[in-house]
Amino acid sequence: MQGIGSHWDEWFAHEASASDREAIEALGNSRFEQSRFVTWLARRWAGEANWQGEAPPIRYALAQLSRVSPFDKWPAFDKYRNGYGAPGISAIVIDEESAGERNDVRRVEALILPPDEDGTAHDVISEGFQADSADLRAARQAAMSLLGGRGLFVFLALWLATGRRPYPRWLGLGLLFAWFVVGGLIVRLLAGSDPGARLTPLFGLLFGLWASLVLTALMVAGALGLRAWQAGRQWRQRLETYQTRLRMNGGLSLQGGSAGLTFCLNTLLATYRSDPRLRGQSWLWERFFQKLRLASGRWAATGVVTSQGGVESVAIEPKIRACLRHHEITDILTPWQPEARQRAIDRLTLASVRPTRERPMAAEMTRAFASERQRVRSHRCRHAAQSIMAIGDFASISQISVNVLAIGLSIIMVMALPDIRNVLAPPAPPVAVKPSSPSPYYLWVSLDTKRPEAFTVLFESGFWANRRADVENYTGPGGSARAEMRLNRLGRQGAIDEEDGRVWVERRQKFLTREFQLGERVGSYSLSYLAQLGNE
Repeated sequence: MQGIGSHWDEWFAHEASASDREAIEALGNSRFEQSRFVTWLARRWAGEANWQGEAPPIRYALAQLSRVSPFDKWPAFDKYRNGYGAPGISAIVIDEESAGERNDVRRVEALILPPDEDGTAHDVISEGFQADSADLRAARQAAMSLLGGRGLFVFLALWLATGRRPYPRWLGLGLLFAWFVVGGLIVRLLAGSDPGARLTPLFGLLFGLWASLVLTALMVAGALGLRAWQAGRQWRQRLETYQTRLRMNGGLSLQGGSAGLTFCLNTLLATYRSDPRLRGQSWLWERFFQKLRLASGRWAATGVVTSQGGVESVAIEPKIRACLRHHEITDILTPWQPEARQRAIDRLTLASVRPTRERPMAAEMTRAFASERQRVRSHRCRHAAQSIMAIGDFASISQISVNVLAIGLSIIMVMALPDIRNVLAPPAPPVAVKPSSPSPYYLWVSLDTKRPEAFTVLFESGFWANRRADVENYTGPGGSARAEMRLNRLGRQGAIDEEDGRVWVERRQKFLTREFQLGERVGSYSLSYLAQLGNE
């Protein structure tokens, strides 16, 4: 594959028959036939040829053939003569004497190839320019991290927090409505009238709807994240073993690594293009790569990238000025620095517009103004994963709003889960146990239960004042789940016996701070029984 151009040239010059030459010349006389020949190479020959166990990289083969006779004169090979025909994100490389011109925005192309038979070949090879090998390796390692390392987890975390979901519009609206229903039910329980017998159905509806929404969100996020990890892992394995070739024409010698972010993103695109079998396996990656393919020619990037995907600052103002003077650039990826804020770019845009000389016009005509340049949008990044979010157009204000609503309601639901559980799955009726109060002026009602918050105790007596107390968990010496009440004599007693009184154990029904009417009574004990229980 590395010598396919020289092999063809040798065959064509020394071994091709007269009829072969005539057939090739006939193809070259027609632009349509030239295009058919390129299409045949890409679709038929590349599919049937076998190079190191897989189809050969057709763009690399076409780039080599475009430089030898007779293809060096065929217009159909023009786009492969100075590149691979695989454009990507442009780099912004400023000449030493340039203040930022449109020519400083340079097209970058990338391919990955199976490694040479020569074991000493570099992992990354630059064509048309020179750069520090450490900067090229850092860009390649950052791409591998985004495909199957720490960078991938950063990307997935950003997407979970702010990224749109692949829901149909009707389903997205339905889920949003369901979250509003959950919020309405919570407000109804906290501020509405006591539902009485309808409390259990309301709790069941609230918990079932909330659990369904959370389960749906987790399943969708988990499935998309798993598929992204699986596809990314296979791409990473391919990138680790393959050779990366980066091409940028101009014969520049790069000083510094400000083109690292561009190299990283184009390496990702080259890895995606290298294996069509993995396309479509992950919605996240497929959306990003389709957007990245469309972004070529309209997006530019600058920033030093680390091996873990971090994006470090660069001298930004002349690079922004170069993008403003390039009529095709609409978006720019930059490090997270103040000079790259959208407000700063808009100021540079206004400053770069030159006043035009007014021309005389007829009296019946009205002067009108047209925009001289379109707005360049800035996308600042602290990590290369943020550039994936920007190119893939994942960020969604509506999804962020839904996430905030869902997280807020879920926090409330998690806090209320014990109360919901006590109503929907009440514990078994408890039994009164030791210990009892050591003081004759206090009543302890100790219960054998692991969920004391589900019960309350009511004391009724003709001798003592009636009392109600919630069952709580007491720790330390003599600790137990119990209700404690102080005994106060009535001013007008209806009984003369100090042991007169009955204790009722009732189910407690509440939702956070809201107490509802009491549930069923599940236990009854006389005061004398509880007093004797403590002395046994």
